[in-house]
Amino acid sequence: MDDLDRLRDLIEATGRTGEQRLPPEPKLGEVLGVSRGKLRTLLKRVEEEGLIWRHVGKGTFIGQRDLSAEAQTPLPISLGDIMEARLVLEPQLAAQAAIHSTAADLQAMDACLAEMSESRSLPLWRRLDERLHRTVAEASHNMLLLLLYDTLRAQGRPSLNSRIDAVYGTAATSATAASDVEHRSLVDAIRAHDPERAENCMHDHLRSVRTKLFGLR
Repeated sequence: MDDLDRLRDLIEATGRTGEQRLPPEPKLGEVLGVSRGKLRTLLKRVEEEGLIWRHVGKGTFIGQRDLSAEAQTPLPISLGDIMEARLVLEPQLAAQAAIHSTAADLQAMDACLAEMSESRSLPLWRRLDERLHRTVAEASHNMLLLLLYDTLRAQGRPSLNSRIDAVYGTAATSATAASDVEHRSLVDAIRAHDPERAENCMHDHLRSVRTKLFGLR
């Protein structure tokens, strides 16, 4: 396991305890066994992935940056609401990605797909799954839509991750392999700059995920 994966594991483990702030950088670097410069590079990477946000003078926090005082209080949103909202937003993001994606966006998606196909650990696969979906959102090149996506995923991440763990266990399975096939179809549609097909692929994929996790179609 490389330094980046160890940092992702530490973030996930810290979040599961209910703690929202990571240790100070000197302590974090000591725990990971990396230099201050290397740590900052790693933190920048996971911040780009939406796993943390940083506030100068206050520390490093898990999840997305809160943009208002109201965001400090968790909203009473069910997993069902989260999945319905994803079915509305993410197909549109996929369509926009098919229109606006660059070669660099597609390269990032391909790299993520390659790592997912080789993963035998569900926690790692789950992180890669989230990274792929966010990469698709980034490929829309619409900062407002990306903000909506990050807000939606931040609200549902803890409960959704727990549900995935409960249904899939700890190892990548045939269910994750089926999702990999759906992901590949989605990326192929984006690569073809076919917004209608990309939208349909994302919609079908999310409905498939909802069926696997909750038995709903």
